[in-house]
Amino acid sequence: MLETAYFLISLDRKTPAEVARHVRRVAGVIEAVVTMGEVDIIAVAQADGTRGFPTISTALQQIEGVAKVVTCVVIRP
Repeated sequence: MLETAYFLISLDRKTPAEVARHVRRVAGVIEAVVTMGEVDIIAVAQADGTRGFPTISTALQQIEGVAKVVTCVVIRP
């Protein structure tokens, strides 16, 4: 089953628009937007089951300028 998660990404003094371009290239990411507030970028990703999300999170953490990634899996009742 196709699952969805939001990834809240905080940066370490890097240009958000530049990092967002790299985030959009990660397999599974369907959207990435630059935000103002506690996080710098919010990415939406889909995977076949929740087991794919750790791989996406790891790929996001390896992008230069990314300081922290928080994963929020969408729960459907």
